[in-house]
Amino acid sequence: MVDRPAGRRGLPALGMPVHRVAPGAPVTLDPVVRFWTATGGDVGMIRVDRLPITSTSLWTRPVRPDPDHVPLQLHFDVKEALGFEHAVIATHRTVLHRPSRVGDRVGHHQVLRAIGPERMTALGRGRSWEVDLVLTDARGDLLQVETFSAFGYRPGTGSRASRPRGAGQGRQGDSPGVSGHRIRAAAAASRVWAPVHHDVVAARRAGFDGVIACTQHLAAIAEQTRLREARPHGSVRVLEVRMGRPVVACREGS
Repeated sequence: MVDRPAGRRGLPALGMPVHRVAPGAPVTLDPVVRFWTATGGDVGMIRVDRLPITSTSLWTRPVRPDPDHVPLQLHFDVKEALGFEHAVIATHRTVLHRPSRVGDRVGHHQVLRAIGPERMTALGRGRSWEVDLVLTDARGDLLQVETFSAFGYRPGTGSRASRPRGAGQGRQGDSPGVSGHRIRAAAAASRVWAPVHHDVVAARRAGFDGVIACTQHLAAIAEQTRLREARPHGSVRVLEVRMGRPVVACREGS
């Protein structure tokens, strides 16, 4: 079940729930394990009664690319309505209300929280917006809220001195071991199919030197770090990841 009330610019009013999807198939352990290990996590951290908070949204995304199933559709609605071909997630924040468990059935909807004014950044001239992904269980009780702060931009309109890529400027977010293969594998295990995470041509068209790590990959790394610090009985209830610079493959084609 999906609903799409229209508003100004073809978008819903701020705070209005849209793109409602009823609870689907039960949560199972295998996809969580694949996601957790592909993003660098230790299987020993996983508990069936308290799954990683970054794994819950797996059940809002298709197992394989599906043109009829666009995760976080409201983000793309805003991007299109504002006239941007390219956008990146700048901040991702998750607030936990109840941990998901094996056997849960996850429903979800989206809420537009804000649209910002036009401004200049290193990526180019653009605008920001904020979208909530609200995850619930089969009874409609709240599991968690993920807030995506995005920035839509036009490549080539930013300051040359602050441009995030280019001859002699190196790659964004380079770090040893973050290869194109690893980024693609983590994106696939996260069920994130946007071309910039898999296709170097698409990534370069968006202004990057190679494929970039997806938000869910980076959020999982942050959660894994927090859990290691909180061992043996710690948990994560609020997780925020700020993407100062995109993590770009340091060895494209490897």
